[in-house]
Amino acid sequence: MSFESFNVVRRTGETRFSLRVSPRQQAACELQLPNRLLAHFMDHFSKATGVQFELLSAEWPGSWQFDHVLCEDLGQLVGRAIRELHDQRLERSGLPGRADVRCAMDDASCGVVLSIEGRPRADWVIPEALCINGFVDSWYDEDRIAGEAYGTNLRQFVDGFVLGLGATLQITVERCNNLHHLYETLFRALGDSVEIALGALAERRRGESSGFAGRASYEIER
Repeated sequence: MSFESFNVVRRTGETRFSLRVSPRQQAACELQLPNRLLAHFMDHFSKATGVQFELLSAEWPGSWQFDHVLCEDLGQLVGRAIRELHDQRLERSGLPGRADVRCAMDDASCGVVLSIEGRPRADWVIPEALCINGFVDSWYDEDRIAGEAYGTNLRQFVDGFVLGLGATLQITVERCNNLHHLYETLFRALGDSVEIALGALAERRRGESSGFAGRASYEIER
């Protein structure tokens, strides 16, 4: 996606949070967040949109410890950044403003319908037998578990995102056996829908896979 880099800042009575928003130039550009799984999912979103996010400042006294707050407020900030790109492209050349995509990864698949019309709302359609609010995965520092992510907070990112963007979003979870795969699929689909709605074309860079660790290397030994 081609555009001039810009900063977006979000202030409240207790926090100040800012991001640098640029065309994606790197195969890996993960945000430095306390929730490292959210940073991993955001990298999927970045790859799909062709937009790179860099954390400039996070003046959140104590709020980093509240994952609900982190996910919701980051979602609003990212949504506002995408809204700025939407308004720039609308002014310059027009754009579709809507998208309907499906995405799958391993055992998980979901559909996303996005409409950017200043009517913020997120609706979820989830099979009755499936709960997506619980434990998603953990991450490690050396030999110990350093943190855990839960679906109930990751869903707050989505709620914040549509509020910052001013968009109607409908998510249909089709199938899932592993919540890590589901949220990877969801962030990819969300990124794909943004890319289509903005009339852009994100391209995978040489040497870049959709996964966290990049392309696998194999050796045969005898």
